[in-house]
Formats: sequence, C-alpha cells, structure tokens
Amino acid sequence: MNPQTFDEYWLGYLAGHSKPSTRFIHYIGLFFAPLAGIAASFLVVWWAFLIIIPFFYLAALFTHPLLEHNSNKPFADRPLWSAIALLRMLVLDLTGGLGRQLRRLDEGVR
Repeated sequence: MNPQTFDEYWLGYLAGHSKPSTRFIHYIGLFFAPLAGIAASFLVVWWAFLIIIPFFYLAALFTHPLLEHNSNKPFADRPLWSAIALLRMLVLDLTGGLGRQLRRLDEGVR
C-alpha cells in the first residue's frame, strides 16, 4: 500500500476495516475508550486510564489479525491520515454514509 492521495489511502483503510465488528471495536478502542478512561480517572481513581486505554487499544489492534486477517502496518505509516480516516469512518457510519463508500470498494476500486 503506497497511496499518493488521501482518497487512495482512504479506500485502502476502508478495505482493511471492512467488517462491522472490526469497525465497532475500533470505535470503542480508539475513540470512546480514551474518553471513558479520562472520565474514570476523574470519577473513580486517577490511574484508571492506565488500564482502560491500553486494554481497548490492544483490542482494536488485534482485530486486524483475528477478524480481518490482515495487518495494521500499512495504516501505521501515515498516523495522521489514519486518525482522520478513523474519524471519517465513524462519522460516516453514524450518519449512514459509509455504505456508499463500501460500495466503491465492491465496484473494483480496491
């Protein structure tokens, strides 16, 4: 995977996160868990984020070999694009627009 544009990267990112279960675990592990960890640190004990955040991050990380049967390495090469793609995927999933992007993959753009 050597994308030249964000759209090329986006399609590769989406192909690497094609299963709903993978996306769901990523949303929890990479977006909502840090928020929960910070909240727990203020509301329960200060060190709660030290357990919550790494646990859910690892869960998201292991979805690649266990659920998607791929590697997350191609996405680690561009961390900023990866973060943008995750947020875009979350917003599109919440607003119902992700199906159109998934259809782009099915049309042979992969």
